[in-house]
Amino acid sequence: MTSPSNAPARGGGIAVFLTVAFAVTWAVWTPILIQAQTDGLERMPWTFFLASIGPLCGAVAAAAWEGGRRGLVEWARTTFSVRFRWVWWAAGIGMPLAYFVIAWLAVFFVTGGWPDAAGFGLTEKLPGLAWPVVAAVWVLTFGLGEEAGWRGWLLPALTRRVSAFWAALIVAAVWIVWHAPAFFFNPTYTAMGAGIVGWMLALVCGSYLLAWMTLGARGSIVPVLLWHAGFDLLTAADQSAGIIASTISAIVMVQGVLCAWLLWRRRHTGRRFVATVAERGSSVEHRSLRDAIDDIPRTP
Repeated sequence: MTSPSNAPARGGGIAVFLTVAFAVTWAVWTPILIQAQTDGLERMPWTFFLASIGPLCGAVAAAAWEGGRRGLVEWARTTFSVRFRWVWWAAGIGMPLAYFVIAWLAVFFVTGGWPDAAGFGLTEKLPGLAWPVVAAVWVLTFGLGEEAGWRGWLLPALTRRVSAFWAALIVAAVWIVWHAPAFFFNPTYTAMGAGIVGWMLALVCGSYLLAWMTLGARGSIVPVLLWHAGFDLLTAADQSAGIIASTISAIVMVQGVLCAWLLWRRRHTGRRFVATVAERGSSVEHRSLRDAIDDIPRTP
C-alpha cells in the first residue's frame, strides 16, 4: 500500500496555477481598469502592486494541489534556496548595475548631458518614496510576486513535459497575457502604442534570459528576483521613458537571443527530466530538475 508521503503527484497543477494566478491578479486590476475608463486615474492605487501576488498565489496553490504539504515545502525549499554558485548572485545584482551604467552613458552620448541623479528610480506610481524604498517595493511585489510563479513554479512544471527552450517560450506567452488588463490603464503601457509589440518581443527575450538564470541557479529564483526588481527600478522610473528604457530593453533582447540559442542546443534536457518525474512523483520535482540542470553549461 502506498503511503501518503510516497503517493504519486495529482494532475492538473498547471490548470490550478493558471486559474489562481490570473483570477487573483485580474480581480484586483479590474476595478482599476474600470475607474481608468470611466473617471480616469489621478494616480496609480496601491492595489496595482498588490495584484502582483497572483503568480505567487498560483504557485502555492498548484504546489499544494499536486504534492500536498510535502510538495509545498519542497517547492519553497528549492525556489528560495540560496545554495547556488556565486556567479548567479553576481548575475542577479551585476546585470542591473551594468544596465544602469550603459543606459546613462547612452543618455550622455545622445543628449550631451547626464540624467538627473535626483530622479533615479522614482516613479509617480509610488509618490514621495525614495529610491531605496521604491526598490524594496519592486522586490516584494513584482519581483517576488511574479518570479515565484513564472520561474518558481510554471517553468519547472513545463519542463516536465517539454524542453527548457519551449517551456521558456510558453512562460513568455502566459506572462504577456497576464499583463492584458494593464494595457488599458497603466500609463507605461498605454503610452507605447504600436511599441507594445517591441515590449512583447523584449519580454520573450527576457523569459529566455531568466530561464537560463533559474536553471543555472539550480531552480532558485533568488537571482531572477533581484534581476527583475532591478530591471523594474531602472525602466519603470519616470525619467527612464525613452533612451534609458529603450537601451536596457535592447540589451535584454540581445541577452535573451543568446540564452534562447543556448537552451535550444540543450533542448533534450527537459525530456530526460520528465521521465524522472513520471517515475518518482511531484515530491521530488525540483530534485529532478536539479539533476537535469547538471547537463546545462554554467556559462555561455
